[in-house]
Amino acid sequence: MSEGDVDRLLTSYLAWGIVSICAFIFFVVLLSYALVLEEANIFVYFLLLLTGFFWIGVTSVSRHIFVLLKRLIGEEISVFEFLSTQFIVLLFPFFYLKLRKQMRLYKEKKYKQTNRLL
Repeated sequence: MSEGDVDRLLTSYLAWGIVSICAFIFFVVLLSYALVLEEANIFVYFLLLLTGFFWIGVTSVSRHIFVLLKRLIGEEISVFEFLSTQFIVLLFPFFYLKLRKQMRLYKEKKYKQTNRLL
């Protein structure tokens, strides 16, 4: 993979992480609305179900991109790290900053290797 692909994957991880957080917030707002209303109609429950499924799906896409990036830079993914990606709503800023730092170090190492060969 080229550096452009790496940067696109990192940008994709950022985008899917933000979408996941927004989907979770929307899910919580709908759930709060349904609880406060106490007599919500079936449409609200259907939207709640779809929003929950969307949140789970977007979180899975974000986790997949995270795993691809870690494999690309040659880092091992611990079981704890893999399972904690499910809590992207709480831990996303930490994961993104750590991954961005690892990508920068990976690029610097790769740049030094190519300069040595020349």
